[in-house]
Amino acid sequence: MTVLLLLGGCCGRENIWKTDTFSLTSDGVIQKEGDYRASAPDSRTLLSNYPEADIPEGRWVLSRDISRFAAYSAPTTFEEAVYNMALEESEKAVEADSTLRTGREWAGVWTRDVSYSTLLAMSHIQTGAARSSLLRKVDSRGRIIQDTGTGGSWPVSTDRIVWAVAAWEIYKVTGDGKWLETIYPVIKQSVEDDILTAYDADTGLVKGESSYLDWREQEYPLWMTPSDICNSENLGTACVHYRALRILSEMESLLGGADAGKYDTLADGIRDGINNYLWQEDKGYYAQYLYGRQFLTASPRSETLGEALAVLWDIASPEQARRICASVANQPFGTSCFFPNIPGIPPYHNDAMWPFVQAFWMKACAYAGNEKGVLHSIASIMRNAGLYLTNKENMVIGTGDWQGTQINSSNMLWSLSGNLSIVYSVLFGMNYGKDRLSFTPFVPKSMCGTRKLEGFTYRKAVLDITLEGYGSGISAFYIDGEKADAAVPGTLEGKHEVRIVLDSKIPSSQINMGPNAYSPDTPVCIRSGNTLNWEPCQGAKVYRVLGNGKPVRETEACFYQMEKYGEYQVVALGTNGYESFASEPVIFSNGNLITVPLAGFGKMESAPYTQYEGAGYLPLSLKENLEVSIPVNIPESGHYAIDFLYANANGTIQSENRCAIRTLWDGEQRLGVVVMPQCGLGEYGIWKYTSPRIVMMEEGEHLLRLTFQPENTNMNIDINSAAISKMRLIRINQL
Repeated sequence: MTVLLLLGGCCGRENIWKTDTFSLTSDGVIQKEGDYRASAPDSRTLLSNYPEADIPEGRWVLSRDISRFAAYSAPTTFEEAVYNMALEESEKAVEADSTLRTGREWAGVWTRDVSYSTLLAMSHIQTGAARSSLLRKVDSRGRIIQDTGTGGSWPVSTDRIVWAVAAWEIYKVTGDGKWLETIYPVIKQSVEDDILTAYDADTGLVKGESSYLDWREQEYPLWMTPSDICNSENLGTACVHYRALRILSEMESLLGGADAGKYDTLADGIRDGINNYLWQEDKGYYAQYLYGRQFLTASPRSETLGEALAVLWDIASPEQARRICASVANQPFGTSCFFPNIPGIPPYHNDAMWPFVQAFWMKACAYAGNEKGVLHSIASIMRNAGLYLTNKENMVIGTGDWQGTQINSSNMLWSLSGNLSIVYSVLFGMNYGKDRLSFTPFVPKSMCGTRKLEGFTYRKAVLDITLEGYGSGISAFYIDGEKADAAVPGTLEGKHEVRIVLDSKIPSSQINMGPNAYSPDTPVCIRSGNTLNWEPCQGAKVYRVLGNGKPVRETEACFYQMEKYGEYQVVALGTNGYESFASEPVIFSNGNLITVPLAGFGKMESAPYTQYEGAGYLPLSLKENLEVSIPVNIPESGHYAIDFLYANANGTIQSENRCAIRTLWDGEQRLGVVVMPQCGLGEYGIWKYTSPRIVMMEEGEHLLRLTFQPENTNMNIDINSAAISKMRLIRINQL
C-alpha cells in the first residue's frame, strides 16, 4: 500500500506532495526509481535526466514569444516553467489555417479532443483557434461531426455532443452574441437527432460508446461487438449529454426559443438515470456503464472522467461528490482511466493515466473540497510534464512511463490544456459565466504563497491578479483596492488590479490510494442443453450467475443448471475483491422464436455480399429499399427482442464513418432505430446481429417497417448501406 506524506506548513515547502514513487518539491520532481529528477533553474528552462524525455539533451528552453499571454509568477520557478512550457506548446498547436492540431504526432482537428481542450483552457488561451476548430467539426448538414468511434462512428459513438459544451464555454468567455447564434442551430439539430437515435426512454440514459474511450477491447469485454457497444450506456457519455441539454435549454431562453422546458426535462431524466442505474451506494461512486444484450447490467468499475463530470456538473449531490472523490481508486503515479484494469490488455486506455482526465479529476476534487485529490492530481500532471519535457498523451499507470503505451504523442493538446487548468481553473479558480468572471480558488496548504497573473485578458479588460496564501475560501477580494464580490463583471474595460486573499482554511480529506490492480478474466460460457459451462478463471474464488441481468446464484463450481428460460451470464469474483466483466449472454429459450427471411421483401440490386447460409439477403442503400415492409404474426402478447442479421462491409471496425442506420416501425408506431455498424472493409461474408430493440407486441398480425428517415443520416452522408438477411423476434422470458 502506498503511504502518502504531506509535509511542511505554510511556506515551509520542502515536499509539496510525496508518495513512495515520486515527490513534488519546491525544487521540482524527484522520482525514486532511477533517481530521476526535473527542475527549473528559471521560469524559461526545464531540466530533466529522464531517459525518455522528449528532448534528448534533457533541457527545454522557451523559444516562442508568449508575451501575449498572462505572465505567471509563483512561489517556485518549477511551477512557472511548467506553465510557460504549456503556453509555448499551445502556440505550437496552432496550425497555419488557425485550427488546433491534436498533437505533434496527431494532425488535424478531432471533435472530442478539441472540445475537452477548449473546456480546460483553450477557450480563453487560444480563443480564435478554438472557434475555428469547432466550426471545422460541423458537417454540410449543419450537425456536429462524430469523427472517431467504433464501427463507423455515430451512433455507435455519441460523445460528439461535448462540442456543445465547448462552444458554450467560448460564448461565456467572449460574450459574443453572433457566436451564440452560430452554434445554436448546430447544437439543436445534433441534439434532436440524438434524442431519436440514442436516448433510452426506459433508463433515461444515452446509448453509445464511452466518451474518449473508443478502442473496444481497451475498455469493454472481448465478446462485445460494435452493436453491443452501441447498445451500452456509459457514465461519461451520459454526463456530456446532460450538460449539453442544460446548455441548449439556456440558449432557448436567451434566443427566444420555445423548447427550454423540453430540454430541461430530458436533462432531468439523464441525471435521474445516472443516479438510479449507475450509482453504487456500497462503493461510493458511479458504475462505468450498463452493458449486455436483452438485459443490461452495470460494470462496477469506476470511470474517472465520468465521475469527475458528474461532480462538476452537479449530477452528483454534494455528499455524493465528497464520497466519489474519497472513494475512487488512485495509484501513486495518478488516477487510471478506469479501475480495476483489465488483465491481458496492453496500456492505452486500460492500465493508463491520461493527463487531461487527471485535470478534470483535479477540478472535481477542488469542487468537492478534497485537498489530497487536488495535490495528487497537480503532482501527477507536473511530474509528467517536467520529466518528459512535454505534455504527453498518456502514460502507463504502474510505471509512470509513456513508453509501453500503444500509441502516444508529444505536445498533446488536451494534456497541455489540462496542465494550464492547474493555474486557471484550480489555483486561481476562474469560472466563466455569461456576464462575469468569478473566482473560487483552491490552493493546498503545502502550495501556499503569493501567485500573480499579470496581463490576463478578459473581454475588454486586462487584469493583474494577485492571489495570496492558501485555502478553499476567500477572506477578501479587491478590484483596484476596493472590496468587491469575488467576480469581475463582463462589462469592465481597461486595465485593473485584482487582489484575492485566501482564508487559510482547508477541509480535511482522504483519498483511496493503493497499488494498481486487475479484475479476473472474463468467463467464456458454453451452453450444453440446460447446462451452462465455463473454464476456471485465474484469480477467481467464486462465480456469480446472472439471469436476465440479475444475480441468481453464487457458486464455486464451473457449471450451472438453468431451470428457467432466460438470458444468462457469469461473473468471476476475484480473490482480490474485484470482479470480472460478465460473460457473453447465453439465451436459454423454450423455442418462442420467430425468424423471418428477408430476401423477398424488397427489390434486389447488384451487391457483393456472400449469402448467409444460403438464406439470401436484401441490400439497403440510399437509392433502393428505403422502406421495407415485413408482415409478421405474433402468437402471444408480450415483450419481444427484435434484431436483424446484417452485413456492412463499408469500413473497418476501427475507422471510417459509414455505420448504417434505419428506423423500425410497427405500423405507424415508432419502435426505435436499427444500427448496423461496419464489420470490416470489403468483408462481404461477415454477418452479425444488431443490438435488440425490446418492444411490447400484442398477439396477432403486425406490419413491421424498416425505413430511412432524415435523422438516420450518418456521418458519411452519402454512403449509408448494408445488407440484411433475416429478422428475429425472441420472446422475453421473465425469470
